[in-house]
Amino acid sequence: MAGNTRKLVQDDDTKEAGSPQIKAIDLGMPRPWRISIRLVQLQIQVVFDLAGSMIVGRSQPETDTYPDIDLGPFNAEELGVSRQHLTIKLDGDRVVITDNKSSNGTKLNGERLKPTETYPVRHGDELTLGTMALKVELLTNPIN
Repeated sequence: MAGNTRKLVQDDDTKEAGSPQIKAIDLGMPRPWRISIRLVQLQIQVVFDLAGSMIVGRSQPETDTYPDIDLGPFNAEELGVSRQHLTIKLDGDRVVITDNKSSNGTKLNGERLKPTETYPVRHGDELTLGTMALKVELLTNPIN
């Protein structure tokens, strides 16, 4: 209905059936980064929201290894992607990556990364995990 005001529900005693509620995001809470990693060889796009730290790699159920972003279905093992290849996270208002001592290394725009060191990632950067080529797209910047 036009003209209805949403109520901020603070406890269960004040809930009204059917009235829209304000979510934390409506209250000015920081929005997460929305990021796309495009698998260059397959032209597949993996889109995710980054609000903290995430592991990129490939799952291995035998060892109970399940990264946040699983590249396993895209021939990651054959292309040299480690189970916990790299970490992508926020550092202030920047998106950064760290190679987690992967077996076949990580390159950022053609330059090999030193394991455990943090590197900023920008829109359009190219990552290579083993031999898997990825293109990073920063779709939503919560600062702007």
